[in-house]
Amino acid sequence: MTLAVLICDDSALARRQMARSLPSAWDINLSFANDGQQAIAAINAGRADLLFLDLNMPVMNGYEVLDQIRADDLPTMVLVVSGDIQSEARTRVMAKGALDFIRKPVAPDQIAGVLGRYGILSLAECKDQAPGSPTMDDLPSADFVQALSEVVNIAMGQAGSRLSDLLGTFIQLPVPDVFTTPYHQLARHLPYADVAPMSAVSHGFSGNGVAGEAIFLMNSDGFTDLESLVALDMPDGSNSQTGILTDLSELLVGSCLKGISQQLDIEFNHSYPVVLGHEQECTKLLDCESNPVNVLVINISYHLSTPDMDCHLLLLLTEDSIPALRARVEILMHDSGVE
Repeated sequence: MTLAVLICDDSALARRQMARSLPSAWDINLSFANDGQQAIAAINAGRADLLFLDLNMPVMNGYEVLDQIRADDLPTMVLVVSGDIQSEARTRVMAKGALDFIRKPVAPDQIAGVLGRYGILSLAECKDQAPGSPTMDDLPSADFVQALSEVVNIAMGQAGSRLSDLLGTFIQLPVPDVFTTPYHQLARHLPYADVAPMSAVSHGFSGNGVAGEAIFLMNSDGFTDLESLVALDMPDGSNSQTGILTDLSELLVGSCLKGISQQLDIEFNHSYPVVLGHEQECTKLLDCESNPVNVLVINISYHLSTPDMDCHLLLLLTEDSIPALRARVEILMHDSGVE
């Protein structure tokens, strides 16, 4: 029988990678959703016997979709496909009714294994070319910023998982924000810039023609709670705030750059952390009032469940890094069949 398959992900690159990872000779009608709200509408319309579901999406995230499916007893099987690889994320989605959890980036053998494990592969009779199978023209396309956002999403999830393991708390992950701006206008694009005094650490990084600065920022009032979670062997008279700040920045910056380098084949080196300041306004820490240069900005905010607080990671890439970065992303897009 023909199986209705829905891929729900806010990233066009991720939707395309997922579609290309499905069995090539599988009798399906394939459709796509950009967010959870569209996914629920598609399920109600009978277009989702099987749903491949992302977690971190705007409008309605994957957790909310699973809650809605359970509340309304909607007829669909759900396989979660996410860059959020925290063990708690898998536990939560399984408790909400997902069949399984698949980590990004996906691969055909990985998908075939999961489909075979649950007997889903045999639900759709295999044919040489199924009527509902998508052609290359049917698959969603992705531009440079969208594709880079998906790369960051996966790297962000790897970093968030390490932070979760260190602190023993669940980290709520956002949709990463990618944009270009003159550096002196950076603060106006950051929703947390005027919220509270912050502390910050900077790391320079470079590799294969791509260079920039990674800045880790944290609300200053979060240090007291974090001191009870982070085991630091600090010598007498040392600044425990600085120790916490530099340790967390090393973890997030290192993990995030590693995740990006693995996907784009860039060998990054990053410098030792430099403390920009404690308990200061974000604009002062960034010192961006008079700098006219353009930067490519990747803004990631991590929300810790316990303690209830946010920390932020800014990756600021120089304007002359963009061609080299674009070339690497285009290789990934080409490998995924994105023209």
